[in-house]
Amino acid sequence: MEQASFSDRLFVDYDTPHTQFRVPPLTMQPLVENAVKHGMDPEGEPLHILIRTRQIGNGSKIIVENDGPDFEAANDNEPHIALSNIEQRLKMMCGGDLTITPREGGGTVVTVTIPCEDQPQ
Repeated sequence: MEQASFSDRLFVDYDTPHTQFRVPPLTMQPLVENAVKHGMDPEGEPLHILIRTRQIGNGSKIIVENDGPDFEAANDNEPHIALSNIEQRLKMMCGGDLTITPREGGGTVVTVTIPCEDQPQ
């Protein structure tokens, strides 16, 4: 939906060789929406989002990164309810975790770690 709205300003790439995992409902959509909301600068350069998956030991990582402003720079003291909800849902449903870090060269990286293969979908 977001890509249709910003067709010439938003580019999404996928590097998802690992697909044998399940994530709790309403995990990925708000992460990508946040990447657009906090990364898009209508006056700036186009926004690039990269979605990656990796197998790690007995689990999985899903990484959503953008090349917009850093998360801290975009943080205007508004509560990040969606991110808090995702983090709580991951912990409760599958023992997962969510981390947010600055991206080298500018932008934000959100990493979802799912420690086991038999989590609910």
